[in-house]
Amino acid sequence: MDLGFSEEQVMLRDMTRKICEEMMPLTVLREHEGAEPGYSTAFWRQLGELGLTGIAIDERYDGMGLGAVESAIVAEEFGRALAVSPYLGSSLLAASLIEHAGSEPQKAAWLAAIARGVRVFSIAVSEPGNRADKEGITASIQRIEGSVVLTGAKQLVPFAATADTLLVLARLEGAAGQVVAVVVERASLDNGMADGTVEMAYQANHAKDPLYGITFHNFHLPGGQLLGEGRCVWSSWEAAMAQHMLALGSYAIGAAERVQGISVEYAKYRHAFGRAIGGFQSIAHYLADMEVAIEGARTLVYQGAWYRDENRPYRHLAAMAKLQACDVLCRVAAVAIQVHGGLGYTTEADPQLFYRRAKQLELTHCGPDWLEKQIADHLFAERECA
Repeated sequence: MDLGFSEEQVMLRDMTRKICEEMMPLTVLREHEGAEPGYSTAFWRQLGELGLTGIAIDERYDGMGLGAVESAIVAEEFGRALAVSPYLGSSLLAASLIEHAGSEPQKAAWLAAIARGVRVFSIAVSEPGNRADKEGITASIQRIEGSVVLTGAKQLVPFAATADTLLVLARLEGAAGQVVAVVVERASLDNGMADGTVEMAYQANHAKDPLYGITFHNFHLPGGQLLGEGRCVWSSWEAAMAQHMLALGSYAIGAAERVQGISVEYAKYRHAFGRAIGGFQSIAHYLADMEVAIEGARTLVYQGAWYRDENRPYRHLAAMAKLQACDVLCRVAAVAIQVHGGLGYTTEADPQLFYRRAKQLELTHCGPDWLEKQIADHLFAERECA
């Protein structure tokens, strides 16, 4: 296994880092916190022009057709900048689900638009209770005379107020409870083009990201809005989520490295008792421990991505990568707060930007408890086979 970057991958990393440094300094993040659409549209347009919005989409649909390693490289640079955009949810997660479960006409219509960055998808999957397994899906879809009726509540749906399209996971009535995905266009939400009602409200969250709760009441949509003609999408969702967890883990590692660097620089110039505080073991050793943790988690993330690109079993590695990377970010961000002392607890300082997002990322799409269960299930399944 070779985890070294090729020349092309180094160029991809450097290009992405340069864009983030130029267009997404932390001052821009502060400007968009708690406001619509929640991200820089200029930054998003630039990503589309460079093709980064289609990095993992097949070349047949105007994408770059690159692998999980390249997707992780881009996600890590976005994490370094704490760049908020639809990249993770639309370009990676939604695109992967469409590619796995969509019909050929749906792929042709939607994947090319996602790849060019001109259409933003958001996935509504989480429900009250925040279960990540199949039983956590209780929203329902009912077929009625050529249309489908959607009923149920979703929570923490990113960019729901501005996304062009929502993919809503729900349980199909009369089909042994299989999970399907229905496509809800922006026009039907804004202009009342469907029968029934929909309620949408912003949900407060640690990161002040644009997350929304949505409740559908007998919401009628054309039958053709079902992804893949109404086939069960759960196995496709699990495959898409495994890839997504690698990107989330990579984003967390980028953020951890950035806030670690901020802490080290602060410890170099902040003086107490006549010398830089980095000279005290109580601080230096904490920072050293975090450096080791970051490098260990990064190796795990890229190992999982390499396995994915080599078509080897990798889902257990994806779960481990997401669990470990997010845990490391939480710990590094907490240490950064402490290194900065009283200043670290103020909103004027940068460490709190990372600290708040660390917990948010840890709970996003599969929390620690669920990930530990997946890892344990894999571990004991291996032993039973042996």
